[in-house]
Amino acid sequence: MSTPIKEKGLSRLDFLKASGALVIAFSLPLTLKAGSAKAAGHGAFPPVNPAEMDAWLAIGPDGMVTLFTGKVELGGGVLTGFAQIVAEELDVPFSSMAVVSGDTLLTPNQGFTAGSSTISGAGPLFRQVAADARYAMLQHAAAHMGVPAASLTVKAGVVSVKGNPAKSISYADLVGGKPFAALLPIKSSGFGGIQVGGKGVPKKPSQYTTVGQPLPRIDIPDKVTGKFAFVQDVRIPGMLHGRVIRPSGIGSQLISFGAPPKGVRVLREHNFLGVVAENEWDAVQAAQNLPVKWSSWKGLPAMADLYSAIRSDASTYSVVASGGNVSTALGAAKTTLQASYTTPIETHGSIGPSCAVAEIKDGVATVWSGTQDPSFLRANVADLLGLAMDNVRVICVEASGCYGRNGADPAAIDAVIMARLAGRPVRVQWMRWDEHGWDPKSPATVHDLVGGVDAKGQISAWQHEAWIPAQFSTNIIGGTLVGHPLGMGSNGGFDGPMIYNFPSFSQIQHGEGNLFSNTPESVGIISAWMRSPGQFQVNFAMESFVDELASAAGADPVEFRLRHLTDWRLIALLKAVAKAANWQPRTSPQAHALTGKAGIATGRGVAISNRGGTLNAQVSEVEVNRATGEIQVTRVFAGQDNGLTINPRAVKLHMEGAITQTVSRTLLEEVTFDQSNITSTDWSTYPILTFSGAPVIETLLIDRPELPATGVGEPSVNPVAPSIANAVFDAVGVRIRQLPMRSDRVKAAIQQALQAASANKS
Repeated sequence: MSTPIKEKGLSRLDFLKASGALVIAFSLPLTLKAGSAKAAGHGAFPPVNPAEMDAWLAIGPDGMVTLFTGKVELGGGVLTGFAQIVAEELDVPFSSMAVVSGDTLLTPNQGFTAGSSTISGAGPLFRQVAADARYAMLQHAAAHMGVPAASLTVKAGVVSVKGNPAKSISYADLVGGKPFAALLPIKSSGFGGIQVGGKGVPKKPSQYTTVGQPLPRIDIPDKVTGKFAFVQDVRIPGMLHGRVIRPSGIGSQLISFGAPPKGVRVLREHNFLGVVAENEWDAVQAAQNLPVKWSSWKGLPAMADLYSAIRSDASTYSVVASGGNVSTALGAAKTTLQASYTTPIETHGSIGPSCAVAEIKDGVATVWSGTQDPSFLRANVADLLGLAMDNVRVICVEASGCYGRNGADPAAIDAVIMARLAGRPVRVQWMRWDEHGWDPKSPATVHDLVGGVDAKGQISAWQHEAWIPAQFSTNIIGGTLVGHPLGMGSNGGFDGPMIYNFPSFSQIQHGEGNLFSNTPESVGIISAWMRSPGQFQVNFAMESFVDELASAAGADPVEFRLRHLTDWRLIALLKAVAKAANWQPRTSPQAHALTGKAGIATGRGVAISNRGGTLNAQVSEVEVNRATGEIQVTRVFAGQDNGLTINPRAVKLHMEGAITQTVSRTLLEEVTFDQSNITSTDWSTYPILTFSGAPVIETLLIDRPELPATGVGEPSVNPVAPSIANAVFDAVGVRIRQLPMRSDRVKAAIQQALQAASANKS
């Protein structure tokens, strides 16, 4: 764990020395010691200067190469990917790579690890940094051996003269503790990233021997054997255990509380209430049993009114994309359809509840958290405490998977508040009802679609109007409760250009602020990103409606999509997935789908997507129980084209995890609430997919090493829900337009369709 570094008061330079790493370049004096940063006018934790090569790389006397990154591991293997990129460009064995990540004292600020932008955004940076480092090493080796740099080559971290391998020197021996003045030119880029450009020339993809290989992830062995330390495992001297006592209603005010049991201390600031104890179980019991009185609050709409409330609460309106004249095209269409789709509020449902540890001492704060963005959390902690940024250190310690922005930062703010009030370090462990009830939620959305098909069976008009609340509100719950709102605002929704070539189309988005309210007194249901925010919901509606139009045109769903595509990569991917799935062209639904024999009906559906340049196509196969409405997704054929693939094994596993979780979201997951609070606060009221419900997933990767790498964490999410909905339609002839596709909804839809069919006959 990172604790010993903090306890010893080590600076970044001390850390490098203690670890045996010899840095490639310094602009600070080699004599810098712990505490000297303050003397130089800096805070306790001065920021890392990204203009220095040693901000990114270090080489130890044993030849180990340490990569420093502000990005963090969220379970997808990005740190392994980074290590492969650097090992490739430096020509060192992958086994000699080590990674330090997500520590604001030791690593540069690289912004959020989110948006499937980690490899695509930071990968080129590390490729260039490593190429620059290799260039610097060759120049130094040339001077050391008295030969031209062009006459040298590198293999396994050893520089030698071409044709004379006996004349050689290793990186470790070459550095020898001597600093280089090899500063890197930098410039800021979007999303908190950094771009670099030096004299090193990265390899061509045809030269790769490490990148593109299915190497095992560097973090898995310790996780399998139990050696890995998660944030829940962090312990520091003098630490108290804390639990937060939540309001009875989201906007309730604290009126009074009773006396705690012996050994427990109550901490209160404004509407924030918590308990701390030396023993964790004492804190758990006290939080559950302390007499507390809250004011009544009923500020949420009735759950049945959720979607009408979203429609009526729009604060912005924008035309995201448009072309042609939709009204004219609809008027001339042979067939027109319209449909509305809805998606629910969802919780992140992290299996391990969030946890954080905070220490505030002598005007300096240190926080251990499973955050996705240590620098963002650092800024919020500094804001809350009124400290300079340089007096706050955030150490990211891996937590349970977040799938978007879960309770990690709110738990960290809870810990900071309690550490300030207690005057001692505090570890805050959320309980299950904290995670389900109080983590920020993925907001519900509404979609209205209108389409027209001409006499040739082509879509001639398309309009998609969506109501999508903000994907991240301006409130972190702890800050709001103490009267100090923290956070940032952001929206998600339509992502990128239209993937289809429709002659007339429009995409219209309404965006709200917070889901229902957004004031310090009444925070509403706080919203946050969840895997592929906005686009997951948009794609469910869009690809389902494309299928509706295909059925109306009497066309095969795959062929219908192909006739409207112009992107050669997406065309190739869809054809490859259809072939892998042994797709047999025909119209959907199947004959007698609605009125077929009782029992289990089977069907298959297709959907495609483009998120940030990563292309996906999926065919889902389902079984539908006609009597109960229960859906079993039996198999998913999933294809992806993400340009250059750094590690195909990691990508396939990432796809499998994302698809499995999204099957759960599609079939089961929905937050319930009354007018005061969330009511789905455990696994019974918010069920998720179990092992018996998981489908067989067959992945197909199209590697294009000549193209830049694009993201893989979120894109495979987007075709899941519509491909399942289309498969259900194919199986039983009913269109499910509301997520999740719970068995009771499917059963009711089948019965309603049968009644309508019977009435038409009569």
